Amino acid sequence: MPVLKKISDFLASYKLSCFLFLLLLLLTYLGTVSQVENGLYQSQLKYFESVFVVHWAFGVVPIPLPGGYLVMTLAFANLFWGAVVRARRGWSKVGILVAHTGILIMLGGAFVSYAYSESGHMSLYENESSDEFEASYEWEIGVGEAATAGTVTEYIIRQSDFEGLSDGRARTFKFSNLPFDLKIADYMPNAAPSVGGGAAVRAAGKLMVRPLSREQEQNMAGVTVSLVEKTSGTVHEAQLWAGNNGPVTVEAAGKRWNCALRKHRWKLPFSIKLDRFNHELHPRTNMAREYSSYVTKTEDGLSQQVRITMNEPLRHRGYTFYQSSWGPQNGGPKERLYSVFAVVRNPADQVPLYACLITTVGLVLHFMQRLLAYLRKEKAKKS
Repeated sequence: MPVLKKISDFLASYKLSCFLFLLLLLLTYLGTVSQVENGLYQSQLKYFESVFVVHWAFGVVPIPLPGGYLVMTLAFANLFWGAVVRARRGWSKVGILVAHTGILIMLGGAFVSYAYSESGHMSLYENESSDEFEASYEWEIGVGEAATAGTVTEYIIRQSDFEGLSDGRARTFKFSNLPFDLKIADYMPNAAPSVGGGAAVRAAGKLMVRPLSREQEQNMAGVTVSLVEKTSGTVHEAQLWAGNNGPVTVEAAGKRWNCALRKHRWKLPFSIKLDRFNHELHPRTNMAREYSSYVTKTEDGLSQQVRITMNEPLRHRGYTFYQSSWGPQNGGPKERLYSVFAVVRNPADQVPLYACLITTVGLVLHFMQRLLAYLRKEKAKKS
C-alpha cells in the first residue's frame, strides 16, 4: 500500500535520523540550562523522562517539544527499521549491521535500566546493620497497627498512586483486612509546618505548600490522610509530613494506628553490617582523600567480610553497593561516624559494556573490509 510504504520510508530515512539527533541536542542544551534554576532532578524529569514537554522561551513564549523518552523511542525505531530491516544485505555490510546492532542493544539496555532499575541509599553507623535501603526521591505512605510487640502487617501506598492528588483531588484506598478505608488528598511535593510561615506560601491545614527546592533531597513532602471507619463512617484525619522523625498515631475502630510518610524502601535478600569506617583527610582540610567501609554481609546464616571503597564496590545478587559519602562532616574526633552507601539494582548494568564491545567489533570489521578493498584496488591498478 502506498501509505504504508511512505510511512516505512519516512521511518527508515536519514532525514528522520538527523532531525532526531538535532532534537536530542536541543533537549540536552535546554535540560542543562534548566539545571541552574530547577536542579538536576526536576530538569531530568521535565526534559528527558517525558513524552512531551513545554519549554518557556524567555519565560513568556511556550514552545511544545517532544520529550527525551519519545525521541529515544523514535530513534530506536528509526535505527532498527532503517539499518536492520531495510538495509541491503551482503558481506560488505556485515560490519555496519553489527555496529548498529550494538547501538540498538545500548538503547534497549537504557530502557530496561529506566523501567526496572532500583536505586537508593543505605546509611549505617558502626556496629549497625540493615537489610533494606531507601529511595533517594520516591515517597511512600505506610499504615499499620501501633503494636508494642510482635510482628505487624504494614500496608504500603507508593508515590505514583497519590502524587497527583492535589488541588482538591482525592483517592480512597480499600483494604479488606483493615477496619477502615484510607482517603488521601492534598499532596504537596514540598511542605512545611504552618508555624512561622511567610505570606508567600499558601496554607493547607497544618502544613504549608512551599516552592520546590533545586536540590530534590531538601524537599519534604506532605499529605492529608483520612481513616474512614467502615462500620460507622467516622472520619479520623491526620497530616503526614516527611520531616517528622516518626509516624503519626491515629485512633480508629478501637485501636491505634501508625501512619507515616517516608522514602520508599526495598528489602534486600541479605543484610549488611558496618564493622568499621576509615577516612583520611587532605592535610589541613576537611576534604576526604580516601574513605572506606569494612562490612559484614550475612545471607542464609553465612557471613562474609568485605571492604567497600570509593573505587571498589560490593556486587552481590544483582545489587551494587558504592561508597557514597560519610558523616557528620564536621564532627568531633570522638563523635560517632556513619557511612552512606549508594545502592543500585540494575538488571541491565552490564549491557553498556557488551553493547560497546559489539559496536567496536562491527566498526573494526567494517574498517578492515574497507581497507582490504582499498588495498585490492590499488594492487589492481599497479598490475
